Amino acid sequence: MQSAPRALIAGLGLIGGSIGIALRRRGWRVAYDDPNVDASEARQAEAADERIGAKSGDYDLLIIATPVDAALQILQTTNRETRITSVCGVMVPLREAADRQGLNLVAGHPLAGSHERALAAARADLFRNKRWFVDRDDPLVSRVIRDCDAQLQRVDPRQHDAAVAVTSHLPQILSTALAAYIGERRAAGGGRELLDFAGSGLETFLRLAGSDASVWRPLIESNRANIQSHIDGVLRVVRDILDGDSKAFARAQQLLRDLTNR
Repeated sequence: MQSAPRALIAGLGLIGGSIGIALRRRGWRVAYDDPNVDASEARQAEAADERIGAKSGDYDLLIIATPVDAALQILQTTNRETRITSVCGVMVPLREAADRQGLNLVAGHPLAGSHERALAAARADLFRNKRWFVDRDDPLVSRVIRDCDAQLQRVDPRQHDAAVAVTSHLPQILSTALAAYIGERRAAGGGRELLDFAGSGLETFLRLAGSDASVWRPLIESNRANIQSHIDGVLRVVRDILDGDSKAFARAQQLLRDLTNR
């Protein structure tokens, strides 16, 4: 009888915890390495069986589910025999680091998430029918994706990072920027009553502003060049709208229809 595959998840937050829950329900043995999560908390969430160190070697696959800066540090201390996959929001920095060190890494990114934080928000169906990008083929990584009910999609790392700069990272920046600006106005005494005029539209737009800064700061920094290339374009469209450009609304409405109907 074939033994159950063993995964070690580095970083047991929303993404790592959701992977752990899904894999355990499919018969995997799951351990974790995260100093911020107690073993009792991990077991109660049904995300992992035990806590072990990444250097123990008692696993078949290391799944790195930390912020990208921590992920790069983990790669620095990982040996070449370890089978690794990452689930960060960028691929290129990890791909380049792994290649320099001769590591066996599949850079990955499940296109799923939430503005809610930490293990408490993890759930088994987070990845159901979501695309899960990978830059290389590996049967064990493919099994992880399948057992999380996600849809595997191969992608070039540079193409991936260029695309998510505008579809994921820029929306986060714009939401955070507006929330921070309104916060500045209120703190300066110039807009203490602003929230009295806030409706569901503002709440919807600012939902991403509640995302974890410890995750997003290094993610944005690692993809800064790709994000920067779109800033001027967005500012141009803002100015066009202020100048009465009705075509911008038409383009926006068409994009929303395309996004809804894909």
